Amino acid sequence: MSETPTPRQAAPSDVRRTELVGEVLAGLESLDDLPLEAQTAKLAEAQGVLQAVLNNDPGVSQLGIPGIAR
Repeated sequence: MSETPTPRQAAPSDVRRTELVGEVLAGLESLDDLPLEAQTAKLAEAQGVLQAVLNNDPGVSQLGIPGIAR
């Protein structure tokens, strides 16, 4: 039995990727309030997501990338 996709899942991949980039950037807004180690981890995570989006990684077609903590 297949699950009915949500409107977000049914959106074209470019729309989902744009939403993902917006979410990543919004997550960096409070970066200055974090300790240095947490800043580094958050920036590394954001860099991985943005790199996947720019490289059209098929794992980014759904919001979130397997293996990357969110």
